[in-house]
Amino acid sequence: MNLSAIDVNLVIALDALLQERSVTLAARRVGLSQPAMSHALTRLRELFSDPLLVRVGRQMALTSRAEAMTPQVAAIMHDLAGLFGGAAPTFDPATSDRAFRIAATEYVELLLLPQLNAALAQGGPRLALHLLPLDGRAVDALRSGEIDLAIGAFPPDGLPSDLRRAPLFDDRLAGLARASHPTARGRVDLATYAALPHVVASRPRAHGAHGAHDGVADDLIAARGVSRREVMVVPHVFLLPHVVTASDLVATVAARLGRAFSSVLPLRTFDLPFELPPIEIAMVWNGRTEHDPARAWLRDAVAGAAPRTREAARRKRA
Repeated sequence: MNLSAIDVNLVIALDALLQERSVTLAARRVGLSQPAMSHALTRLRELFSDPLLVRVGRQMALTSRAEAMTPQVAAIMHDLAGLFGGAAPTFDPATSDRAFRIAATEYVELLLLPQLNAALAQGGPRLALHLLPLDGRAVDALRSGEIDLAIGAFPPDGLPSDLRRAPLFDDRLAGLARASHPTARGRVDLATYAALPHVVASRPRAHGAHGAHDGVADDLIAARGVSRREVMVVPHVFLLPHVVTASDLVATVAARLGRAFSSVLPLRTFDLPFELPPIEIAMVWNGRTEHDPARAWLRDAVAGAAPRTREAARRKRA
């Protein structure tokens, strides 16, 4: 059966005929003339190879085939009404038990999670949040619906056309050293920076994205032609402050991250001896979910949880 050859109006006429069991009453029900409904009945009889309505005495009765299809046709009419005439989907965070899935780096989680958790708790006590690592599967996971959102240093021109992007906040790179470090303080010169022993965090990158502490720092510093003396590589960024606190090793991290570490450990940040462009952290989502109320609510919550002060502006004022 070629479905494209079927006129949906025939389904409407069929439903009216099955319900009214009269050509005249069926025509009146859907606003057709009696000849037009008779013509529709003729076409339906040809499609089903069944008379559908037969005269019994002075009334019309349904054939066995017509009786059997009546519930199915009614269900189809209900679905059509919901598809074309139903209200747009809504999302009420106060009553929803939705579990949102976000892929992000440790850096993003550290900066956004407290405020985002508070927003979810206030918006809906039954909402849940699942955080996943931002890795090379991020784009495919967005496309498949496995995750609702990805957050990282996604460049504006590095994404497939079916994904959408919105900036959240800026950051810059800074050095991180123990508070009593004899050399790394204030603004070190280039020779000193290059000679210092460095610890770096390394992890798989997401497609077209960085975590503002792995990969992006290496790329920006390498672009300046600076060669660092890397003596230790650790698997994730949260090991950096513990290594730096207990040694003369230094790290190059996002400034917001460095300030967060320095607030709980005897660490300090220092200015790099060269200028680097700011890092822009953005959220990315599947364009097909642009108008989904639940995911739109999530994006608003993430935007509200983002740091208000843009790091580039702060750096310029300093």
